[in-house]
Amino acid sequence: MLIGLRFVFVVSLIVLMTGCATQRTSHLDFEDQSSVELSLDFCRNWSEQLDVVIAQYEARDFGATKVKDYVYLRADRFLAAFSDLVYDDPNLFRAWVSAMVDLDQESRQIEVNNLNEAALRLLGKDRLTIKDVTKRCSVFFKEHYLEEPFDDLEKLTSVVFIPDDYSSAKRALGLYPLLKIPFIKGIKEWHKQARDTFERYAQKDVKVVSTRQYEPTKKNIFRPQEVARLMSQRDALGQLTLSPDLLSRLFVTYAPIFTIEDSGEFDRVGAVDFTKEGAVTVNVLEPTVYTHLTHTRFEGRTLPQLVYVAWFLARPKEGVGDLLGGNLDGIIWRVTLDHDGTPLLFDSIHPCGCYHMFFPTDRLVPNAAPSEFVEWAFSPKQLNEIETGMTVNITVQTKTHYLAGVTLDNFRQEAQQYSLRAYDELRSIETSQGRRNLFGVNGIVSGSERGERYLLWPSGIESPGAMRQWGRHATAFVGRRHFDDVDLLDKYYIRR
Repeated sequence: MLIGLRFVFVVSLIVLMTGCATQRTSHLDFEDQSSVELSLDFCRNWSEQLDVVIAQYEARDFGATKVKDYVYLRADRFLAAFSDLVYDDPNLFRAWVSAMVDLDQESRQIEVNNLNEAALRLLGKDRLTIKDVTKRCSVFFKEHYLEEPFDDLEKLTSVVFIPDDYSSAKRALGLYPLLKIPFIKGIKEWHKQARDTFERYAQKDVKVVSTRQYEPTKKNIFRPQEVARLMSQRDALGQLTLSPDLLSRLFVTYAPIFTIEDSGEFDRVGAVDFTKEGAVTVNVLEPTVYTHLTHTRFEGRTLPQLVYVAWFLARPKEGVGDLLGGNLDGIIWRVTLDHDGTPLLFDSIHPCGCYHMFFPTDRLVPNAAPSEFVEWAFSPKQLNEIETGMTVNITVQTKTHYLAGVTLDNFRQEAQQYSLRAYDELRSIETSQGRRNLFGVNGIVSGSERGERYLLWPSGIESPGAMRQWGRHATAFVGRRHFDDVDLLDKYYIRR
C-alpha cells in the first residue's frame, strides 16, 4: 500500500513539474536524444525532473554540494576556497566554473547509474538516453555560464558554500558548552594513550599476534625527478591534470605498506561489496586499497593530496558494553605532496572521521595551540623526507585498527599484494539488484552505526562512529574541523 502511494506521489509530482515546464518549453518530452532541442528552460526542467526521482529512490550522491540556484554546478571545500579569488582573474574564473560543472556531471552520472528500473520507468527513458541528455545539458550550461560578461558573479560567489557537518541545534540541545571540558579531557587521554602505544611499538616492547603485511601489486614507481616534472601538469586552479596511467603510477609510488596484526578476518584488507541481502561486506580474498586524488591550499598555493582507503569487515565488539565496535571499519591514509612532488605531510583518520593523526616531515614546524581547550593537531611522530626506494610502513593493531607505528621501510617480497582501485567505484557498486552507492543518506554507510552515537551526539556530528563518504568527515569533537578543510596546513604548520 505504501509503495503504491509513493508511486502515485512521485508520478503526480513529476507530472506537475512537467506541466509547469511546458509553459516555458514544449520540448521537454522527446522521442530520443537525437531529437532533443537544448535550451536553458529544457535543461533546467530536465535537471529538476531528475532531482525528484533521484531523491525519491535514494540515489543521491552526498559527496559534493549542489550550488543553490545554479543547476549543473556542485562544489567541494577546495573549490569553495576560490570564491574570493576569481574576481580579477578570468582564467581562474573559467577554470573554477568548469570544475564545478564537471563535479556536478560526475555526480549526476553516478546517480543515474544507481537508479533502479522503477525510477527509469518514471522518467520514461532508458539509462543511456538519460545519461546522454544530462551530459549534453551539462556542456550546454557550461558554455552558458562562461559567456561574457558573467553578470551575477557576486551572487554566485556568495552561494558557493559548503555547510559543515555539525548541527548547532544538537549542540545547543546537548549543552555542548558544558560538555566541551569532558570532551577535551577524553581527547587528551586518547592522545596520551596513542603516544604511549607508538613508543612501545617503536621499542618493540609489546607482545603482538601474528602480523600480515600488504603492499601494492605494481612496482613501476616514479623516481623523485620524474615526480617533480609531473607537478608542472596543472590547471589554473593548481589541480594536477595527469593521464590515468600517470596518475596510477603516482599512487603506486607513494602507496604505503600495511603491517596489520592479524587475529581474524576482521583484520584483513579487502574489496567492498554487498551481500545478496543488501548488507555491506568486505571480500578479504581480494586485498584492495581505494585511491582518491584531492587538493588543498598552503601558503596561497595548491598542493595535491594522494588518499588511500583500506577497508575491514568490522571492528569486532569486545562485549555487550562495547560502544565502539560494529560492522565495517577502515583506515584512510593521506599524502600531501610539496611543489616538487616530495611528501610534505602525512595524516590519517578512520572512515568515521575519528582518530585524526598528523605526521609532518622535517619541512614543517607545528604552530602552537592557542588554548589548552582547543582540539589541535595531534602528531605522535614526525617523519623525515622519504629517500629513494623507501616507503611508509603503517603498523595497525588488531581489532581496533588503531595506528601503532609509522616508519620508513622497503618493499618486502613476502608481503601480500593489494590492488589499487578508484575510490569512486564505491559510489556505484554492482549488485544483484542493480548498482548501489556504498554511502547512503548524508554520505553515511548504512549498517556501520556505532553505539557511541548515543553518548557523543551533543558534539553535533551525525551518527558519530559511523563510516562516511569523502567530504563528510568531521574530525573534531571540540570545535569544527573536516578532513578536507583547505586551511589545515596553514592553521597547524609553517614551513621551516
